[in-house]
Amino acid sequence: MRIEPLEEKQFSWMLKPLVWMMKRRMHKVLNPFKAWAYRPGITVAMAIFMQSVEAYKVTDPQLKRLVCLRSAQMIGCVF
Repeated sequence: MRIEPLEEKQFSWMLKPLVWMMKRRMHKVLNPFKAWAYRPGITVAMAIFMQSVEAYKVTDPQLKRLVCLRSAQMIGCVF
């Protein structure tokens, strides 16, 4: 069973800033985000967590990129 992605007009008001930032960076709303939009509170919490991980200054940025790349490879992410 697959989750049917929501359309932008169905997104909660809480997700509008995240949609704006995603469009600004990637020029479109990614499909995983459209599925996460069913649970806006969890989506916002996950976005805050991801921002805090990216902003953490102790870990070398190159190492962070390598870890992200490797984890994407492990789960079969196409981008």
